[in-house]
Amino acid sequence: MKSLRTIILRKVLNAVITILLVLVINFVLFRVMPGNPVRMMIPQRPDISPSYIDMMMDKFGLNQPLYVQFFTYLKNTFTLQFGDSFRTRTPVIDLVMHDLTWTLILVGTSTFFMILIGMTLGILSAWKRGTWFDTGSQAFSLFFYAMPTFWFSIILILIFALSLHWFPPANQLPIGMSLTPFSFDTLRALLDHLFLPAVSLTVGSIAAFSVIMRSSLVDVMTEEYITTARAKGMSEFRVLKDHAVPNAMLPMVTLIAMDLAFVVGGAFQTEYVFNYKGIGYATVIATGQKDYPYLQAAFLIVAVVVIFANLVADITLTYLDPRVKVN
Repeated sequence: MKSLRTIILRKVLNAVITILLVLVINFVLFRVMPGNPVRMMIPQRPDISPSYIDMMMDKFGLNQPLYVQFFTYLKNTFTLQFGDSFRTRTPVIDLVMHDLTWTLILVGTSTFFMILIGMTLGILSAWKRGTWFDTGSQAFSLFFYAMPTFWFSIILILIFALSLHWFPPANQLPIGMSLTPFSFDTLRALLDHLFLPAVSLTVGSIAAFSVIMRSSLVDVMTEEYITTARAKGMSEFRVLKDHAVPNAMLPMVTLIAMDLAFVVGGAFQTEYVFNYKGIGYATVIATGQKDYPYLQAAFLIVAVVVIFANLVADITLTYLDPRVKVN
């Protein structure tokens, strides 16, 4: 068995190689897409002279060989110079960081509650296996898991925003309000607008955690050390709390990282339906307007976040489970 340091170094190396592949795909993808980026940045007028277009092509290096463009792209990426947005004519990195803040608020809140609720349902289902609670909770989870995120978001808006008027139907804050300066009124408005989008993401992802947690816990409950603990006179609650649940938690570490990609993907749909101006909403708008610099930066940053989350999960699992080996 290899040393722990070797295992971690290999995982880090795999993550770096994956990021490099993402960089290459990100470069190629936006050069095979239809449309001329320069025509997106200049007025759509038929009298624009060809010499002006050539000058713009030369300015942005689009008339250079692909390998030269690639090395320029790598240099700019590592210095976070993604250029200016075609839509707003402002630096892309500023836009992406602003939008990413709102997405992290939404995804972070949803992830916390989906883990808490999903794992609780899974534990209770395994504890009460075969009862009406077990059947009902699994049916509930799988029903909403199969439901399209965008459709569920629309239903939430129709019921709780337009019919009952309990929550606002759109936006992340009331028009004219911002996070700075932060106050109690800002927090209350943020939670009010965040509730429905967070519910939309959370409910759809509960099943993954509850089903895996239940399955893992059911397997652990058949182990010999569980039988030994019961033979010593421990109550079922203590057996569950002190022995079964800690050992059943290991698969959840990997699942949390893997589910992050799904949550981010669902956030794209949720943000667009709720007009929640995070990176998902902005990406949909940028796709329609062919804002290639923004799309290139957004795809890269989201991919790196997901890869980093998986790396953290791998390293955490390596520390928690001594049985993890790398062949």
